[in-house]
Amino acid sequence: MAMVANAASTLQRKGQEGEVRNADAEAVPFLAMEDILERLKMHNYEQLMLTSHSFKPLTHTYFAIHSGNPTEQFHYFMAVCAWLMSLQNTNWRAPSQMEDPNSAVNSLFSQLQQVGAPTNYPPQKLKLGYGQHCCDVLKHLLDQVPLEFKRATYTEELEYEEAAVDEDAQVDEDELADEVGAADVEEDEYFGGGGEGGPAGENKLTDSILDATVDAAAWQIELERVTPQLKMQILSDPKEWRNRLVNTKSHQQTVASLSPETYGMLDRLSEDMERTLQAVRKAEQKLNQQCKDQVDEFTTKQDKLQEIQDEYNTKSQTLNELTNQLSQVSDELAGVKGRMDERGANMTDTSPLIKIKSALQRIKEERKAMDIRIGVVTHTLVAKKLKADQHTKREAALPKNTHVQKEMEYDELE
Repeated sequence: MAMVANAASTLQRKGQEGEVRNADAEAVPFLAMEDILERLKMHNYEQLMLTSHSFKPLTHTYFAIHSGNPTEQFHYFMAVCAWLMSLQNTNWRAPSQMEDPNSAVNSLFSQLQQVGAPTNYPPQKLKLGYGQHCCDVLKHLLDQVPLEFKRATYTEELEYEEAAVDEDAQVDEDELADEVGAADVEEDEYFGGGGEGGPAGENKLTDSILDATVDAAAWQIELERVTPQLKMQILSDPKEWRNRLVNTKSHQQTVASLSPETYGMLDRLSEDMERTLQAVRKAEQKLNQQCKDQVDEFTTKQDKLQEIQDEYNTKSQTLNELTNQLSQVSDELAGVKGRMDERGANMTDTSPLIKIKSALQRIKEERKAMDIRIGVVTHTLVAKKLKADQHTKREAALPKNTHVQKEMEYDELE
């Protein structure tokens, strides 16, 4: 087995460095998720958080790899982040599943920047709900929450398990008699005070020898009749330590008998693997020499691909920003078009002009009626003025001082 382990380690050391680094990078989220799950259990998240949500308990790889429902996975990730922030007395409500994922991840990213979490990556990485960045965020939040360990409390067990009894086991009569006699002596010593310093008048089993008055043959017959009833029935329990010890010894003997053959087989297997590894090394060296130009060309193209991929990511981010700006400008343009349409509709509407024309017609009619009234009033005033002028002329035509003449005439008559 040691040779097999050495061969496996040699094969791992001979692997390409790039593949080893990729394997290590892929294993980082799994290791981080193990630590996150254990620390969440220490904080008792199953009772404190899951009781208020409809989530299932986390698995050992939930936030490390993609799950079947990405929306639920992202919502679960935000709920855990909100709960851990609440333990730090930070009030942040996790967005619901009905809200826009882009706005939700932007809100979470800004909140993580406020609490000092690592944010040296685009917010869309957290939108996935899994991966190294999500695990780093959860690990940082867990580091900020202190653990409190309480003193353990132990309760006394009131119920005791009964010993298993084997019905088929045989019990030695001499051992059973010795145990019964020892138990009687201990009971007599306990109730009788124990030791030689007990009070006088108390008898012990060992103080005197009892004289047997029963016939030996009758005693033997009675003993043969009672003996089957005195057998202790003990059931074999596979979990009992004696049975475990017996099984362990039997397994040890089996392993010891199979070890030489197994070691020989493993030695042969190790030799075969060593020869295979040597052949693989030689073939690898030959292949590397033959494909050196192609490997260099592949490396160059892979570097160019990485550069193009980085440029594509940068331009994609710029395109997203320009798309957001375009949407804002489109909204503003739609508002301006709406106002222009409303004003155009008001300008082309002839109802105000019709109202003005009808109002002018009414004014003309009212003016005519007013002219007629003014003419009537003027005629009436002229007529009255003429009457007043005629009255004035009649009074002027009358002789003057007629009242004096009248008085004189009255005096003469008197």
